[in-house]
Amino acid sequence: MICFSLVAHENEKAVCNQVENIRRFIGSDFMIVLYNGGTDKEFGKQVCEKYNEVKLCPYSRPLQYRKTGRVLYDVSRWLKSMNIHYDYLVYLESDTMFIKKGFKNYLYKVMRGYDFIGQHWRKYKPSKDWPRSPGTKTMFKDWKRWEKYFKQNHFYKTSNPYQTYRYEMIQKILEIIDGEKLEVLLAESPVESLGEMIFPTLAKKCGAKIREYPILFKKYNRWKPELSKNDVKKAVKKDDFMFVHPIKSNTVRDWMMKNIK
Repeated sequence: MICFSLVAHENEKAVCNQVENIRRFIGSDFMIVLYNGGTDKEFGKQVCEKYNEVKLCPYSRPLQYRKTGRVLYDVSRWLKSMNIHYDYLVYLESDTMFIKKGFKNYLYKVMRGYDFIGQHWRKYKPSKDWPRSPGTKTMFKDWKRWEKYFKQNHFYKTSNPYQTYRYEMIQKILEIIDGEKLEVLLAESPVESLGEMIFPTLAKKCGAKIREYPILFKKYNRWKPELSKNDVKKAVKKDDFMFVHPIKSNTVRDWMMKNIK
């Protein structure tokens, strides 16, 4: 089974579209853990009532912009507390969408012998390296605290959307996490995009074998600019691409739901 961790904070219609999108292109044998990152405590409840495969993470809490670093931690520890077994945990955001079938088979194939797959995997040693993104810049500034937590002189970073972990690796990560110290850091640290750094660093510390998505995937799985309808049309025409990000426009998302099947 594939478990999708989906973080969102508004627009339940868009979340429903994402669930339907996953149903359409993943098929069966999956579940979605919806993380409510907003202030509306009722957000997501109707989605969970409508779709049996969607569960609301009870550890959800309001998140600040670019501060979604605790989502994988909260989702994975809830899954463990519920004794839910899955093969892979895939991180999704409110602006991710699939465009073709095949991701499930692809994942089971490329993950043979690997514990993680993601995009833009990179190792950083703050004492000598140069930060390449806004998130790493903030990590470099607060590195003294995180260096003590990680107990090593370097960290790893990936891109958030579609980063995937094998079940056994998630269990290893949870075993070495010092929850009390992590909560303090999550509350006090100004570092942005921690979701791209905490679990990747701990996975590698646990001996994870790392695999990256093909470099061409970054054309339609990127930070900026957001994808237009024409971008999506081009991605659909090419056999290489199974998913896209970011889909910010409701108009583009609605078009995708009507035309990409």
